[in-house]
Amino acid sequence: MQIDRRSFLIALAGSFAAGAAPAFGRAERLYVSSVKDMRGHSHVAFFTADGGILFRTELPDRGHDLALNPINTDLAIFARRPGNWLAVVDRTDGTVRTVVRSPPRRHYYGHGLYSADGRLLYATENDLDAGQGVLGIYDVARNYERIGEQPTHGIGPHDVAFLPGNELLLVANGGQKTDPQTGREILNKAQMSPSLSFVDPLTGEAKHKIDFGRDMSGLSFRHLAVAQEGEAVFACQYEGEPEEMPLLVGTVRPDGTTRMLAMPDDDLYRLNNYLGAVSLDGSGQLICATSPRGGMAAFWDRMSGTYLGLAALPDVCGVAPAPESGTFVISSGNAGVRLARADRQDLRRLGGSDFDRYMWDNHIRVVSA
Repeated sequence: MQIDRRSFLIALAGSFAAGAAPAFGRAERLYVSSVKDMRGHSHVAFFTADGGILFRTELPDRGHDLALNPINTDLAIFARRPGNWLAVVDRTDGTVRTVVRSPPRRHYYGHGLYSADGRLLYATENDLDAGQGVLGIYDVARNYERIGEQPTHGIGPHDVAFLPGNELLLVANGGQKTDPQTGREILNKAQMSPSLSFVDPLTGEAKHKIDFGRDMSGLSFRHLAVAQEGEAVFACQYEGEPEEMPLLVGTVRPDGTTRMLAMPDDDLYRLNNYLGAVSLDGSGQLICATSPRGGMAAFWDRMSGTYLGLAALPDVCGVAPAPESGTFVISSGNAGVRLARADRQDLRRLGGSDFDRYMWDNHIRVVSA
């Protein structure tokens, strides 16, 4: 769906729906996610685990991940890949600040993040002519004018994260070549080249790059979660033969040391070679990775690498830390929102019927703790 800026703003005008007081100053932890209502209309929705939907802003197309400015109240919502827009709203009340279109021969991959000082927004993008990934750089003070780009040193960049204390960006290059004219079709399925790149945001130089080689070429690095000391968790999708079932979750340290996290074959089979999101709990000790295709959430202890088990929820994908350590908020495309504990397989329903009226999209972010 091609959306020009004027049409986008017209579509958003008057779409803000208030359900409560502004977000800041509330005692509850506040979350945000892209959702779709029963009429098929897309929104970005702000909610608490106990209080239901606070307010929402309608979008003319499906949103994917979200990024929060650490300095002001801007929230960036990225179109689902291969999208050509990102929207910025005020996260205190859902008011639309601006809408940005990707430049010609570029499209968004659905993820991005702000610099630590809040001045820049980075977005993972596709350079269609070169067939390579780039980080588009946007100046917040100049109404998100695109002021440049840097290479991701790989194909098909998806998620991106800052490594604490390291001043480097970690980019999950999925290795998948795509084109908006063919939608989400993988154009290089037989020659995928996934990698993890450690990029200096000032120079664009790759300080490290981890290629998993031809034997793992079907494994696509997708999503990231970073612990405070700098170790990152990555979650993958596999595009090879279904029966091959490689491990899908791993960790990488700032020095480039990687490990894959084991789990029993029977449980790995239930993930259906596909993970849609990953998160650490509030302590940074525990991992939750979700599989919408398998309808499963899987848990590990990050420090020891110990596998902890599965919890079943149809079309589960969104995941974020809950206030209590060892606990996660997880969302489903068709079964509402749940509270999941890593040490048990039962899930507690959250939000009542208010949450059940929406189809929850792939990612949840914590707005305020």
